[in-house]
Amino acid sequence: MHFNFVSDIINKSPKLKLNFMKKLVTTVLASALIMIASSIVLGYLFNFLFPSVKAEYQNSALYRPWSDPLMYLFIIQPFMLSGVLVWGWEKIKNLFQGSAGRKAINVSLFCLVLFIIPGMLMTLSTFKVSILAILTWTVSSFIQVWAASLVFIRMSK
Repeated sequence: MHFNFVSDIINKSPKLKLNFMKKLVTTVLASALIMIASSIVLGYLFNFLFPSVKAEYQNSALYRPWSDPLMYLFIIQPFMLSGVLVWGWEKIKNLFQGSAGRKAINVSLFCLVLFIIPGMLMTLSTFKVSILAILTWTVSSFIQVWAASLVFIRMSK
């Protein structure tokens, strides 16, 4: 079942609405969980490869500790982004050709140019963080979007 938001939700029977909503929620949850998993793996990898970035994260003047309850808001972002990506994919999927992997790369490149790079430029210009930290966040964001895109592209078939 592919996602066609207007016709599947508004014009179909209650059973189809329920199936559609289950598929939508499952797709968003799966994409978000992949984003969280890739974020954790890449975080450990970048901390291992770049000890200076790991040391930068220890700066309590710049970053909250995980013991601060507000840090758990960080977990919400992948779910929100996955929802937006799934919705957006339905609007633009006809623009992309090729395998699921190729489509995921193209979606990721689109996101890189549309919001990852501009967001990182704003971060670099407003916060006292290293360029290396910004580069690791850029690469990490790209890979997270790619992994989530791969999941929802395959699930939307």
